[in-house]
Amino acid sequence: MMKSRRKDKLRYRYPRGESYLDVIQRLEPVIIELERQRAPVVVIAHQAVLRSLYAYFADKPLEEVPKIEIPLHTIIEIKMGVTGVEEKRYKLMDAVNPTAEV
Repeated sequence: MMKSRRKDKLRYRYPRGESYLDVIQRLEPVIIELERQRAPVVVIAHQAVLRSLYAYFADKPLEEVPKIEIPLHTIIEIKMGVTGVEEKRYKLMDAVNPTAEV
C-alpha cells in the first residue's frame, strides 16, 4: 500500500477513500463558487483540500499538488493581481510545548 502511494501520490486511492484526483474533481463546484466571490473568503480544510485549492489558484501543475507544502497554524492570503497571484503568509503560533504548565 505505502509503496504504491509513494510511487504515485496524485493517483493513489486509499481503501474506501479518495485520491488527490478525486478530491480535485469534488472541489470543482467549490472553486467555481470561490471565483464568484468578491469579498474575502476563509477556507479551513484538510491538507489535501488546501493543497488542491492552492494549486488551482496559484496555477501549479497537477503533478505538484501532493507535494505542495501547506504549513500548519498558518494563514495563506492569496490575491489575484495584475501580474498573477500575490501571496502573504501569516504564522499564527510557534510550536507549542505540550509539557508546559498553563
